[in-house]
Amino acid sequence: MLAEDRARKGAKLELPRDGRAILDARAKARQRLHDSIPAGYRPWMHLAGTVGVGVVGLGLAVWGVRAPRASELLAVPATFLLANLFEWRVHRGVLHHRQKLLEPLYDRHTPEHHMVFGYDDMAIRSPKELKLVLIPALGVAGIVATTTPLAYGLSKLFGANVGWLFLATAAVYAVGYELSHLSYHLPEDSFVGRLSLVRVLREQHRRHHHPRLMQRWNFNVTLPIGDWLHRTQVPGDVLEQTLAQDRITRRTA
Repeated sequence: MLAEDRARKGAKLELPRDGRAILDARAKARQRLHDSIPAGYRPWMHLAGTVGVGVVGLGLAVWGVRAPRASELLAVPATFLLANLFEWRVHRGVLHHRQKLLEPLYDRHTPEHHMVFGYDDMAIRSPKELKLVLIPALGVAGIVATTTPLAYGLSKLFGANVGWLFLATAAVYAVGYELSHLSYHLPEDSFVGRLSLVRVLREQHRRHHHPRLMQRWNFNVTLPIGDWLHRTQVPGDVLEQTLAQDRITRRTA
């Protein structure tokens, strides 16, 4: 990697104030990242691999469940809540603040993903840009692998069914996170983009993609439970003030 690329990745996302300059900066970043995607990249294989790893993990976990009691089924909503809070914590703490040994996660997210996809330009323009939205299939595999020891520990404490249900829910959540995130970055007039739930959640995520809001607000990609509990959903007045500043910037550009 060239020294200038290393410097670019190590820097914070700083966009120019001039509206046209912002568009030019985004266009250059998009082209640079698009050109860096290997010629052999297959977007549909990437998507299939990401979903497939989670589905395999889910299938194995469900196969292990045997006549669960009602009390054991509580592991599903409990795991979902923990996963949602974990998602919030990682997004806010790792993806938006450089952490030692975890720099590649930050580099891929803030200087790259947020540079390409802005508040007024959220949609991918070609299937190849799935690489700029989805995490690698190995990332989902890593999530499943990381939760496996936890599932084993829970099985020893509360029984095998609880462990398997924990693992199954974690796998579903990982895949759901990826598909949700992808749906927000599809064109708004696409079949998926027109779905009511997608429109509502996309607006939450869209606000997070505003460069003046992204470091503080709307960190949940799935349901905004963590944002609600931590009071990090962007208030309406803050959003209006931010958009008003944008309008002034465009008029004076």
